[in-house]
Amino acid sequence: MSFKNHAFYDKIMLGKPVAVKSFTFIPIVGITIECFGKFGIFLSGSISPKAFIIIDSIGEVSFYQISSDITPSKLLESITLLSDEE
Repeated sequence: MSFKNHAFYDKIMLGKPVAVKSFTFIPIVGITIECFGKFGIFLSGSISPKAFIIIDSIGEVSFYQISSDITPSKLLESITLLSDEE
């Protein structure tokens, strides 16, 4: 028996910035919502961290990649901004 897999929401987005002392952390997360079906529908969702952008008090920006499934340049190109969704 095989299931049909349909990912109907698969985006990479910026998370909410968090300030800790003199650093600001901006997470980059992958959000996927999918369904599987054969004799019914099963919904599944996941949020997985991809990278962090860290800005220090003098404005220096660092990029730390967590996931190795995508190159850093492709990761930054594929970020969906909330304004793009409207």
